[in-house]
Amino acid sequence: MRTIACFLACLSLVLILVPVPVLAENPSVMIADFTVTPSVLLPGDIGTITATIKNTATNANIRENTLTIGGDIVKSTDINVNLESVHLDSKDVEVISGNFKQVGEIGPGQSIPITFLIRAPARDGIYFPEIWIDVTGGESVRQPIPVNVNTRVALLKKPAIIAYKTLPDSVNPGDDFSVRVILENNGLSRADEIVVSVNASSRTIAPKTPGNYYFEHLFKGENITLDMNFATDKNAPLGLSTVLLAISYANADGTFNRQTETLGIPIKGKATIGIASLSTDPVGIQQGDPLTLIIRLENTGTDNANSVKASIDLPMNGGKDAYVGKIEPNSDAPAVFSLQAGEPGNIAYNLTVEYQDDYGMHTNTETLTMTVIGGDGTGLILAVVILLAAAGGAGYWYFVLRKKGTGNA
Repeated sequence: MRTIACFLACLSLVLILVPVPVLAENPSVMIADFTVTPSVLLPGDIGTITATIKNTATNANIRENTLTIGGDIVKSTDINVNLESVHLDSKDVEVISGNFKQVGEIGPGQSIPITFLIRAPARDGIYFPEIWIDVTGGESVRQPIPVNVNTRVALLKKPAIIAYKTLPDSVNPGDDFSVRVILENNGLSRADEIVVSVNASSRTIAPKTPGNYYFEHLFKGENITLDMNFATDKNAPLGLSTVLLAISYANADGTFNRQTETLGIPIKGKATIGIASLSTDPVGIQQGDPLTLIIRLENTGTDNANSVKASIDLPMNGGKDAYVGKIEPNSDAPAVFSLQAGEPGNIAYNLTVEYQDDYGMHTNTETLTMTVIGGDGTGLILAVVILLAAAGGAGYWYFVLRKKGTGNA
């Protein structure tokens, strides 16, 4: 019985400590738009089918739960959709080029175009070759594409707006940044009543340019450029923040298309090191005496300063290098140097600080001054005595001799 009890206790401990993964929703894609060129093929003609494949998720996550005594710990990590293969399948339409392996990954809300080369059948008609998309760990997609071969049946031509984005590599909290988005109509007809709405997912990002844009129309093959400026809060959380663009536009038949584009903004902090205070022990430094120089370094930036090192070039004996370590934002730490005072005078020296953050290594140099009193201070004491004696003589002259002179008068 004791053996069974021990086994159950150990099993319970293992279940508490072992991470238990929680499956995310299966990643999936869709064919957001397609174009057949030419729109009507003659029997035996060669043409192309271009399909726009889009990740249906605006922000896909994978979650892991770690069961602990205090409760669950949930971690979220952005994931992409991996396209294992994309190919065109048809029994009627000849597929000249239409088999793509290991296409790659599509980020949340992103899309890519894929083009197939085809030859029309020898007989007139409407044919429906299928685009097959296989996704790693997700659902496969099968979608037929209508191909018109020399018939009078009119297929409705639709617009298709593709967004090309230029984003900053990184943004420091508190800094402004710019984004350029080019909207291009890659469809077969004009897009009308185009509305673009800007929605930041975080309160720490705010648009400085208009949040809504309206365009009357965008012809096939034309594009428009949106230059948008944003401001960030100094307390913006580090990591990937998203700005969503909600785009709607009208088709030729009056129906509306709606799509969402994601702008992923990497918020990356930056450390800034300066001098908070400087002190010596003793305060009055005399030639030949041992002393301790304490320089407190502060981080006024938005991220940790790591591997902080300080060095001085004072012409004195002692330790001139100090390892400080990590300094968090809005914190300070001391760099301590143990020295022996050298020649007297006002001595200029350089303080060099090296540190590292997400942007790499940084080096700051600042010029400081230290005053050293000559000898054991006897000269200074003698000078003070002479000054006091002179002041006493002047007082004696004023109060005694001058008074006597007044009485003689």
